[in-house]
Amino acid sequence: MTERERLQKVLAGETPDRVPWFADLGHWFRAESGGQWDLFKINNCNEEIAALHREVKAGWYIEVGSLHEESYGKDVIREKEITGDRAIEKFITPVGEISMERRWSAQSYSWDIIKRMVENINDLEILLYAVERKVFSPKYENWNEIERIGGDLGLGFPSIGYTGLGSLMSYYMGIENSIYAIYENPEIIGNYIKTWNKKQLELAGLYSGSPAPHFILTDNLSGDVQSPDIFKEFSFDHYKAVADCFHEKNKTISAHLDGRLYGIIGLVAEAGIDVADACTPRPTGDLTPLEIRKQAGENIILMGGICPSMWLPSTGEKEFIAHVREWLDLRKMNNRLVQSAGDQVPPGTELSRIKLVYDIVEEYGRY
Repeated sequence: MTERERLQKVLAGETPDRVPWFADLGHWFRAESGGQWDLFKINNCNEEIAALHREVKAGWYIEVGSLHEESYGKDVIREKEITGDRAIEKFITPVGEISMERRWSAQSYSWDIIKRMVENINDLEILLYAVERKVFSPKYENWNEIERIGGDLGLGFPSIGYTGLGSLMSYYMGIENSIYAIYENPEIIGNYIKTWNKKQLELAGLYSGSPAPHFILTDNLSGDVQSPDIFKEFSFDHYKAVADCFHEKNKTISAHLDGRLYGIIGLVAEAGIDVADACTPRPTGDLTPLEIRKQAGENIILMGGICPSMWLPSTGEKEFIAHVREWLDLRKMNNRLVQSAGDQVPPGTELSRIKLVYDIVEEYGRY
């Protein structure tokens, strides 16, 4: 069986010959390449990254692009540009202009945010004005390119992006400012989240009519960021609505959980999400694999299992193998399991270690 076939079996509630092995190698690849990458065109749907996944015998699935285009009408201009080591994104509207600025970091091979898009409530009102005017149009033909690039070795997960609260915390406002705003300016925060989520549900409806079978919500969920209480208030019903939208068309949906899982993963499962992606166990995360399964319940598929620190050369090979095996042991409880990284394979990981995962899964991941 191929990794794609194994994953399809798991998504269908069936048992493959062994646990599927999928990797998120985009950041590792870009770091190894050594140069500054285009923040506004990040995409793992290319021949080089597909070839890397073939080399390490891993399934390919994430950051494969979108199946739509966005527009904002004649009143809103959205600009994105990179000049030297600066990346700037703007919204220009009749009610004001807002911008985000990032600086390239050669040390982390990433774009560090040095100015948030939303720094006060007036900025949020401008952003809300733009979001209210957002329009989606389908580009289903992109699925053909996704399938051409990686259909033989994996299954592309087109993204429908952040939810309303996720967009504030992870992108536009940051965690601290978002939390303060929830309590100090509840009316506009609630209006923004409601408006954003309504638009995203429109997008989910558009995607549910595409030929793609599976999708992903990209909130970087963590129980110490979107606490269980906050998640229940602002996100739970929306997650459920998105899941229901896809299930009505016999599609499936992942949610990206790459932080602390205590108290949050069970709510994501209760909302009907099919796959908890990027699950990060101890020592970087807060739960063991067995604790993750117990909190998640029996139905949701757990995808992840290797925490970032364990990839690096400072971890010995025997310790690494034992870490991976602890995740694979969950297969003894049920077949709702995929071997992957707890978020991404970090820069500094040796290629031989990435290749080793295939051998471990082959030996210890059989049903």
